[in-house]
Amino acid sequence: MHPMKNTAMFARGARLTGATLAALSLAACSTERLLKADRPDQISPEALSGSLQGASALYAGAMGDLTVAISGGGGGGAGIGIITATGYLSDEFAFGATPPELREMDLRAVREQNGAWLQTYIDQHRARAAADRAAAGLKAAGAADGRQAEMLALSGLINLVLAESYCSGAPLSIAEPDIVYGDPQTTTQLLQGAAAKMDAALAATGIDAKARNLANLLKGRALLNQGQFAAAAAAVASVPTSFDYRFQHGTATPRQQSFTFNYSYNVQGLLVANLEGTNGLNFGTAGDPRVPVDGTGAPSVFDQRTPAWFFKGFNAFNHSVKIASGVEARLIEAEAALQAGNTALWLSKLAEARAPYNMAAPTDPGTQAARVDLMFRERAFALFGQGRRVGDLRRLIRQYQRGAETVFPTGPYHKDNLTRGGDVNIIIPISEKNNAKFTGCLNRSA
Repeated sequence: MHPMKNTAMFARGARLTGATLAALSLAACSTERLLKADRPDQISPEALSGSLQGASALYAGAMGDLTVAISGGGGGGAGIGIITATGYLSDEFAFGATPPELREMDLRAVREQNGAWLQTYIDQHRARAAADRAAAGLKAAGAADGRQAEMLALSGLINLVLAESYCSGAPLSIAEPDIVYGDPQTTTQLLQGAAAKMDAALAATGIDAKARNLANLLKGRALLNQGQFAAAAAAVASVPTSFDYRFQHGTATPRQQSFTFNYSYNVQGLLVANLEGTNGLNFGTAGDPRVPVDGTGAPSVFDQRTPAWFFKGFNAFNHSVKIASGVEARLIEAEAALQAGNTALWLSKLAEARAPYNMAAPTDPGTQAARVDLMFRERAFALFGQGRRVGDLRRLIRQYQRGAETVFPTGPYHKDNLTRGGDVNIIIPISEKNNAKFTGCLNRSA
């Protein structure tokens, strides 16, 4: 069985609550303990320390936490994944349901007190901590495969998520064995930390091709976000176009099931957007093979207003979630070529990125501004539904001097007689102020 399909099972065994520990203590003194059934699906905390079995459980639990952080879980305390949050804030997804707290993200006007998105933020940090624990456990157990490197890279992935999607200032705290509150991190510090995690992954013992390609691709992503275009291209040069790294949802428990599927196909609240807010791309009607859709654009059955197109990549409770790919590597190389003024190489790399979809090579639109437009359109369609679009819109502002209201959806909202706000990133929720070192976002700019 694929290790990611059993993530919830292992996660429960790996993270015992205080109440559970107390119950176990009482059971140890009970005269009825002979009647207590064995639980082979749960692993004791002692078994998680130093053994390959324990390290494997930590790995499986971390994969579950990471999947929930990125794509959301269907229940069991799981939150709304970063794919949904960034899809709403950008022009990827439109909100077709009614809860006003969720609508705030689509409106670009999220309050720090908004409870709907609190768990999404917590899930990012939980996943980062789980990946770090798993990496340490695998190293201590002497695992000879590439899982330690994979966990280090995926811990760095959360750095990237925080840097690309959230306002500057997210702390990186430690919760186990004792809480150690971290200092607020600037966007640049988070990106530098992500690159350092990739270097650690690439230096890990037993690294395999999958982990190496993942680390190189994510390092290129971190460098691209810092405007280090040539270095980013060099980092991903060895990643084959065929590389495809995914998380996998399952159906065994509600937590393993996909939030994105349920909220899209069943609730009709997460819908593929089309020309959203003046600046949005035509994801719903483009007929592009990179964004396959179901539906006719008829109004959502819930709000009777939002055109309903459904992303086929989210069409089951157990769909996979693309995290990194060789197509993205070619797009990073293409952007570096565009920055260097090498139009021929730029078009060649775009053609390589289109090849897996049997698409014709693009033609030169003729001006530098139009080339940038095409570059980011190619990224938008190739990376659709991967939690990446907000980071790219912010780069258009930060690196290409585009105005925020020329790239983000803007103006009148499509329903409820509302007007969109001006958020260009996700505000860190008020719960982070439990950390005395954190007083709020360092800034809300791109």
